[in-house]
Amino acid sequence: MGTFVIRASAAALPLLLVAPCSADSLPQKPTPFDLKPGQELTIPVAVVDGQVVVGAPRPSKLGTAAPKDGEITVGLTPAPAGSYYETVTAKENTAAPIDFLATGVNAYVKIDEAVICGRLDAPIAAHIGSVPWRFWLNGFEVGKGAGSCG
Repeated sequence: MGTFVIRASAAALPLLLVAPCSADSLPQKPTPFDLKPGQELTIPVAVVDGQVVVGAPRPSKLGTAAPKDGEITVGLTPAPAGSYYETVTAKENTAAPIDFLATGVNAYVKIDEAVICGRLDAPIAAHIGSVPWRFWLNGFEVGKGAGSCG
């Protein structure tokens, strides 16, 4: 085995010295929820100080759950034969509309993304490409009102 030597000039030395920081000081990105075709997730949602706080989702078979107060149920309908698009559906039972993203990924590479604009008066449906291996629900935020989402 060979020996590796790292050389740095005196000018580069300040760049190598980094002040330590705690994990608490780093911004925390919420973990996205995985959703699979033929599945739905019911997610508890609360708005605290203008920010959306989501709880642990409950998975179920597509079409079998309904959101209770303070929840959103999101389902992913498999693509019909000959189509390259699946349908993301959402039903909200929250105090305010909640917007979020459905992101299709292959090995952490974004393939397609659908913006879901929150509605309290009717279910929501959007199309997303069916070629990704995984679908993430993420980017939850308080809805900005009709016409400003998307």
